[in-house]
Amino acid sequence: DAPAAPGPGALPPPPPRLRPHLPGGARVLTGSALAGWASLACGVGHPYWAVVTAASVIQANSALSWHRALQRTLGNLLGVLLFAALVPVVRTGAVVMVLTALALQAGAEALISRNYWLGTVCVTPMALLLTEFGGSHPARELVGDRWTDTLVGAAAGLLACALVGNRRAADRVEAAVARVDGARAAALAVP
Repeated sequence: DAPAAPGPGALPPPPPRLRPHLPGGARVLTGSALAGWASLACGVGHPYWAVVTAASVIQANSALSWHRALQRTLGNLLGVLLFAALVPVVRTGAVVMVLTALALQAGAEALISRNYWLGTVCVTPMALLLTEFGGSHPARELVGDRWTDTLVGAAAGLLACALVGNRRAADRVEAAVARVDGARAAALAVP
């Protein structure tokens, strides 16, 4: 069956290959925007950390998103603690800073595919350390900003998952209920 042509002034529906991605894209856009605005409202100096956290939290369904939010939050908490422990060492010289960044990168690459939260334990101090290459920043401020942005981003991502529903999933549930109703009616009609 050919789809009906849209009425005057109506936009045509997206191509079938794009339809499954619209809810996910809308969630990421909504969550990222909410996270960025909330981070700016909190006065955090690195709002992009909240945006990245929100985007990483959003998964295919709410259960996976909650799981990813917990992983991201735990990994970032341990990562900021690791960064705080490494600050005195990395500020001893450029060579130590570069070697530490390389070690954290290797750890992130080795761990992220096996366990997301363990990978973020390495990614978080590496991201914080990369800000140090441009000049020294107060460690307490960096740790506070990263932790605040993690919480704001995770909350915004979960809120976006709640606000932007997956209509395709709802349509599948409705179709399944209709099939069950039809089967029930057919079963009751049998003498």
